[in-house]
Amino acid sequence: MDKQGAATTLAVFVIFVILISVTSLTTFQASRQRKISGIQQLTAIDLTRATASTIKIELDKTLETAITAAMYEAGVLGETRQWVETHVRAYLENRIDMGWFYSNLIVAVRPDNEYSLSLKWLPDGSVQASGYLNAVVQHVLGPCVYGISLDASPPPRFERIKKVAELALQQAGDELDKLEPNLPALQDDLNKNYACEGLDIELWSPDNISVSVDVTDVFGARKVILG
Repeated sequence: MDKQGAATTLAVFVIFVILISVTSLTTFQASRQRKISGIQQLTAIDLTRATASTIKIELDKTLETAITAAMYEAGVLGETRQWVETHVRAYLENRIDMGWFYSNLIVAVRPDNEYSLSLKWLPDGSVQASGYLNAVVQHVLGPCVYGISLDASPPPRFERIKKVAELALQQAGDELDKLEPNLPALQDDLNKNYACEGLDIELWSPDNISVSVDVTDVFGARKVILG
């Protein structure tokens, strides 16, 4: 082979090697880009789910606060259950109207309506709230979460105090029916039972025939007196 032929062969070989190297590099870069894109997508999914969960927790806490505050006000003002429910819905809608803002997420939550939130009054005077809001939490990369459920059961207060007062009055009446009634001992037992709820109970009977019950909300400094 002459020198010109050898030079041509060498040039072709060099070009071939360069093309292979470029192809390999392009393939590697594409594979790496797909891997990075996959990781970003999974991260976006996790972030979207976590954000939706955070919004749910916040709205549940909002409901608990709204119910507790409304029941306190109802107890002070002597309002009705309907008044409590109206104020709870208004409090929740006010928070929803404020919205949520994130740099890489779009959050849209429709306001509550009479069908999306249910307030159930339990026998002990507490309120159980549950429902479902039409909502969309969408990441800029595409992942979405649809709908947010609501679930809140705050500790009962004013109607609970009334319920405790009624129960204590009944037990005090039963105690007076005994041959040797002991109201102080019953009062101690009642206070031990309800201390965890922040309630203080006082029983008194000036004639050992009738009895009065004084139940005080230690935290709110409000009370219910029966008898």
